Amino acid sequence: MHNFHNNKGGNKMKKYVLLTSVVLLISILLIAGCGNESGKSGDETSADSNGETYVIKYAHNQQTDSPQDKGANLFKEKVEELSEGQIEVQVYPSNQLGEQRELIEQTQNGQIELTQQSFSILSNFAPVMTLHDLPFLYSSEDVLWDALDNDLGDIFNEALSSAELHNLGFMSGGPKQFTADKALETLEDFKGVKIRALPAPIVMETMKSLGASPTPVEFSELYNSLQQGVVDGQENPAETIYNFKLYEVQDYMTITDHAWMTYANVMNKNFFNSLPEDLQKNVEEAMEYASTEQIKIMQEEEEELRNLIQEQGMEIIELSEEEKEPLKEATLGVQDKFGAEIGEEELESILSAVEKADQ
Repeated sequence: MHNFHNNKGGNKMKKYVLLTSVVLLISILLIAGCGNESGKSGDETSADSNGETYVIKYAHNQQTDSPQDKGANLFKEKVEELSEGQIEVQVYPSNQLGEQRELIEQTQNGQIELTQQSFSILSNFAPVMTLHDLPFLYSSEDVLWDALDNDLGDIFNEALSSAELHNLGFMSGGPKQFTADKALETLEDFKGVKIRALPAPIVMETMKSLGASPTPVEFSELYNSLQQGVVDGQENPAETIYNFKLYEVQDYMTITDHAWMTYANVMNKNFFNSLPEDLQKNVEEAMEYASTEQIKIMQEEEEELRNLIQEQGMEIIELSEEEKEPLKEATLGVQDKFGAEIGEEELESILSAVEKADQ
């Protein structure tokens, strides 16, 4: 009897311990559940993603299947693969979610997570980026990417960060060339030519320094303006010249490589910071891969585009380094003017970053 009584007491104790353990386990699960909910709000970065999923809306203004759109889709494929499906990317090309400036504002306020935009548009939010459009700043494409991979990229990234944008990586739109209804081979040839210019001060000043007459025309009106003689010429990368059939209304393309169409892929800073560390790494690695591949795609297409433009009957004039020299000298004053406007210190840092890459 004595032994039986002890066993009964032991059973009661086991039930009590079991009940206490269940209550404790439920409490732990409830606390963990609350913790996960607060993690979703993006208030703090956790080291582990805990299997949560995230959607990135990624918008840009280029056409479907353009090198820029291909770059965006390479990012989508790579980050979805690296994150094992925890990140889903929805790509919206061709200004589907708004015009360029609107897309940057939507990224700043978190309506969309990521946008790919040209430096000239981003310079409205990070003024130092205007200096990227200085004529003949980069002696070659290698210098451009080397500078952006190092000190120059750091300067631009910091400026974008102040605008609540986290830059994930740069992509290419190719070098800008001039087209006109007459051959532009010497400084003399530019005199008085009405060249359509972006209403960007640095571009307008570049045209003036070459002796041309800069004329602001909306891009949507460019073809008609060239056709009707409102303007005599324009500047754009080969991709734009071919895709918008400017060869139908212009006879000559002069290869000057005087400036580069470059894009930054900027993410809402709070969204990036809210991602768990492992997913942040996935996002950065995926963009590094996509950027490297996109630049290669653009370089390959550049050659092909020039051939296609030539096949359409446009004469291509390739200037030698010696022939470019008078154009470079004529535009040196643009540096001084915008150094004074944007800041001498900023100009010095940029020139020094480019020079370092050029060694």
